Amino acid sequence: MYTINELYQGMEQFNEWADTLYKVEENLFFTPIAKGKWAMAEIMTHIAYWDTYILTAMLPKMEQDADIQSIDIEKLNKEAATHAKSGISQKQILQEQQQARNALLTALKAKDESFFTSTFKLNGETLDEHSGYPHNAFNYFSGFVWHDNHHRKQIEDFLEEQNQSV
Repeated sequence: MYTINELYQGMEQFNEWADTLYKVEENLFFTPIAKGKWAMAEIMTHIAYWDTYILTAMLPKMEQDADIQSIDIEKLNKEAATHAKSGISQKQILQEQQQARNALLTALKAKDESFFTSTFKLNGETLDEHSGYPHNAFNYFSGFVWHDNHHRKQIEDFLEEQNQSV
């Protein structure tokens, strides 16, 4: 377990790392990282869409004893992937991702410490099925730091396979 400040640092580090993706060749940025997988573009819009969704729909509901219903994961992921393929540029995708993350971080940093420990139900469940920990903001966002790092590793492995360094 780590601290709230370390949680912020984990979220900020993803944006710092995302800065390096501006150097990736644009055609590679839009190439799937493996057969049947998304391209970097889709991964980064996926993260931006989730950050925006969390900021606007989830964060306002995260309070003690709330019963929160989450959006259909696949629906949001499909919207993000469609946006990535809409003709927008690599630069715009990365800017949108970083802006979404910064907005979420600003909102989180405005919360007091009790916000992070208030427990709630998520989709009717009091415990997270993956970690076994109670649903609260700290555990929720810790899961998203793990999620960020999962996608970061996928991208780094792909770039290494392509003999690209960032």
